[in-house]
Amino acid sequence: MSEAPLALDWAHGSLRVFPEGAMLAELVFRLPDGPFAPFARPHWSPDDPSLYGLPAHLRYLGAEFVCLPFGGGGPLEEIAPSWRGIGLERFNDPAHGLAANEVWTVVDRGGDQLRLTLDYPPEHAVRRLTRTLTVRPDEPALDLELMIEARRRARFSLGLHPILSLDVAPGSLHLKARFRRGLTYPACVPGAAMRAAVGCVFGGLERVPARSGGFVDLGCLPKAEPMEDVLQLCGVESPVEVVFAERGAALTIDWDREKLPSCQLWISDRVLADVPWGGRYRGLGIEPIASCFDFAEAVSLDDNPIAAAGTPTGLCAIPERPLIVRYSLAARPVAGR
Repeated sequence: MSEAPLALDWAHGSLRVFPEGAMLAELVFRLPDGPFAPFARPHWSPDDPSLYGLPAHLRYLGAEFVCLPFGGGGPLEEIAPSWRGIGLERFNDPAHGLAANEVWTVVDRGGDQLRLTLDYPPEHAVRRLTRTLTVRPDEPALDLELMIEARRRARFSLGLHPILSLDVAPGSLHLKARFRRGLTYPACVPGAAMRAAVGCVFGGLERVPARSGGFVDLGCLPKAEPMEDVLQLCGVESPVEVVFAERGAALTIDWDREKLPSCQLWISDRVLADVPWGGRYRGLGIEPIASCFDFAEAVSLDDNPIAAAGTPTGLCAIPERPLIVRYSLAARPVAGR
């Protein structure tokens, strides 16, 4: 059975966090015209016995969680020529690391803040993670901080994993982001429903090379038909804003882009058929990362095409000075509902 979630409620919202994976399982903002719940919700229960063999992050799969190391990895098909021979078949065990799958310890649950810690095994270079969630009392906004303490000098991949809901009308969700270089996935993703061409470069989400030829606008979602795609935006230069036009609301995701210079977009809409997905999941991951896509950590820390082009795909920590990553989730009303 899952542990009871921790709750915070303030004038402009409410949230729940499970100790498993320190998973932010629910986040609802109170806007002037009513509640705004921008995040995807799983259609399964974490206590379903048929899911007990899955990594914890898949059983809970909440609104946002931390991945250290980031990614899963594993066998791939149709690898782009420039990406072959660098070991893309390697994998992390567990996927998305201990941070996303182990039970964290609650150390503070004050009126406007939750703080949880996770100790890594003695042999690991990372000693401890501390995750702090603080609401802004006078705003529909949440500030988050991740502190990484190291036993010894270490490099690792890291990612944050917010997942927004795609259970909205076709074309009613609009992404706004500035970045230096966009990349489509350098292999075929599961489900045979990619809209983007394999292994291509693009300059804007509105004009991504399409698998069928021409271009596809992936800044305007969801599409009417199911799809499964992964993109990496390298050298992100602004917060990412997502406008939910039907709801008349927007969510802004901001973070320390010097430490996490990329953003992976995971568009998963009614394609994945295995347990627990069942062809029903509708989520948009907007994932600030220091990583090479969602490949194994070894790929991110070795030579790879993204690092070779000038975008770091890993972070370094030293024992003398904890590494701190700050980020935020903020909502606001927008016109045009």
